[in-house]
Amino acid sequence: MEKVMEDKQTACPHCGQRLNKWSTPTFNFADGLGWCSPFLYVCFNDECSFFKNSWKQMYEIYGQEMGYRYMLHPDSGESSSIPVGNKHAMKGDIVDEIIEAQEKEELEKRKKAFQLLTDYFISKDVDSILNMLMDENGFGSVRLKAAEHLGEIGDLHAVEQMANCKFTHEVIQKKVDEAIQKIHKKNFTMECPYCAEIIKIRAKVCKHCGKELTA
Repeated sequence: MEKVMEDKQTACPHCGQRLNKWSTPTFNFADGLGWCSPFLYVCFNDECSFFKNSWKQMYEIYGQEMGYRYMLHPDSGESSSIPVGNKHAMKGDIVDEIIEAQEKEELEKRKKAFQLLTDYFISKDVDSILNMLMDENGFGSVRLKAAEHLGEIGDLHAVEQMANCKFTHEVIQKKVDEAIQKIHKKNFTMECPYCAEIIKIRAKVCKHCGKELTA
């Protein structure tokens, strides 16, 4: 029902304006039953005839200076009204649908990125994992996981590219440094203190620069 209503861009039957998604409060209204929904569709058009006429009716019937707005339940499709004390009441809980859509889109992209990273990890596609790690525009959480995966795979091929890149994010840099150390530990290797080339940890002389190594 909710999806159908969103597709139809539900409008207020009294003024024709599209209804806003309104986040329901944590407390319940008079019946004490709550709404059983995280949001409702509400008309926030201050010029709506339903809203404008409600002030006179509430005062004549109950002697109260208040009104009510048109409301539609997203699941049942039942319409009702919500009392308000002034024109600005409830407006702070209007759901920004543009931001909401952007957040949903970002969440889907993050899920796809994690799934892609998992596939690369299973197939031990080191180059693809490195590309995800190096992507400055990528999700931070995905890049952190990429560094972790590279450490777990332990391929020396990844070390040079990781070591030669200075990451702007401190947490990612720390995770990369940890991954490099993990790879060296798996392969019994280290970085030559003179030329920075990778050598065996038990080497006495660097095979690249010829420097003698102290114990």
